[in-house]
Amino acid sequence: MGYDYNQTHERILKSAKEHFRSKGFRDASIRIICKDAGVTNGAFYAHFNSKDELFGGIVQPYIDGLDELYSNESDRFLEIKSAEDVLEAFRKAYSSIDRIIQYLCDNREIFILILESSDGTMYENFAKDIIDAETKSMVKFLKKSRSYVKNLDKVSENIIKTGSSMMIGTIFDGVKKGKEPEEILKESALVSEFCIAGYKHILGI
Repeated sequence: MGYDYNQTHERILKSAKEHFRSKGFRDASIRIICKDAGVTNGAFYAHFNSKDELFGGIVQPYIDGLDELYSNESDRFLEIKSAEDVLEAFRKAYSSIDRIIQYLCDNREIFILILESSDGTMYENFAKDIIDAETKSMVKFLKKSRSYVKNLDKVSENIIKTGSSMMIGTIFDGVKKGKEPEEILKESALVSEFCIAGYKHILGI
């Protein structure tokens, strides 16, 4: 039977997912991954240059998919011409997460791997990076809305980050606990109501 590159590649990925999940990235062994995949260490290096590259080969395609979903929502902050537009933009931002939640749940195994087993990789701050990105987006939006809101100086970046952390934390916690998308969406909706009410009160809209 001849050497099948794609089949060998998939066996390595499958074995690696199991070992990264059970041991974590730091403690997972390339030697054991190869043994369970039924390949030699030499064969491994025909596919990946390192353990880091192997982990990235598993998770990066799914992160790229998530990034694409986020980019599709990049216009969620409509053109601001009034205080009502500001409020509508808040509602739209917080109500546009259903597809993201569904995507995370459809690929739950991979995202749990990232969230719980990536210590020591470039992905170990995955959740923090998303929170930071959401915070920067909200800061930019609020600056754009300055002419239509009050008390903007009271909304510090730390307060904005707290709201982003609540939302992202609720979603990722639901994914890790195996909750259904509908349940995560329901919990996230409550968080969004809380955040929107807070912004409305502080900004006088």
